[in-house]
Amino acid sequence: MSATPFRFTPTRSPFSWLLQREVVRYLRIWPNAVLGQLSMPLLLLVVFGYAFQHGGTAGGVPYTHFIFPGLLGQCLMTVGWTNGTISIFDARRDRYINDVLASPLRWWEINLACVLAAIIRQLLTGGLVAAVAIPVTGESLARPLILLLGLPAVLLLTAQMGVIAGVYIRTMDQNVSLQQLLVQPLTFLGGTFYSLSALPAAWRVLTHVNPVFYIVQVLRIGFVGHADMAAGSTLALLWGLALGLTGWSLWLFRSGRKLRD
Repeated sequence: MSATPFRFTPTRSPFSWLLQREVVRYLRIWPNAVLGQLSMPLLLLVVFGYAFQHGGTAGGVPYTHFIFPGLLGQCLMTVGWTNGTISIFDARRDRYINDVLASPLRWWEINLACVLAAIIRQLLTGGLVAAVAIPVTGESLARPLILLLGLPAVLLLTAQMGVIAGVYIRTMDQNVSLQQLLVQPLTFLGGTFYSLSALPAAWRVLTHVNPVFYIVQVLRIGFVGHADMAAGSTLALLWGLALGLTGWSLWLFRSGRKLRD
């Protein structure tokens, strides 16, 4: 009579453990990781919104209503970038990523856990910004369906940008430099504080190369009802960017070469 071989059956999937680890990583320092991201968009809303509220409207709406979607997009962009870069960079620096890559987890599950953790952090932070700002400004949802269709693309795009950057950066100084020389200019030149029609023709062309511009556009359409671009083309371009970066990110995790360097 042969003995039955022992087969280990985990009570939870490895994916759920990795996702929990990524979320708990920033929840343990939530005053900095979550609440620390609230000050900048709210301060900008007060400074720019109420300082210029007597100067008329923008886009046919009060200026605070006009800039709020852009400030929310800036917040989501910053949080997504920060979470991905720090998480992946720390895992590579501490060689923790080698254990994860050698685990039974599939390469796409590792990528998905990192992206979902960033999205959860974005929803927490963005939700708090909206919860504070909307009652103060009186902002409303003019086209909730557009927001429902566009917000997942915004979250996916910004989260994958952070993950991809985390794979390529080699030092924390590089991360700080990229944030100052790339992320901040993109967010401030993405149409948060002005309409595209106010720019010279050359700047309009450059603005269309900025991915943050489409983030601001879809959020503004959802909250205000209209923006510089039509809803259909904005959604198509935004989802195209999000899926394109997702393909790039998945390729990096499938090859694993940059992650092991």
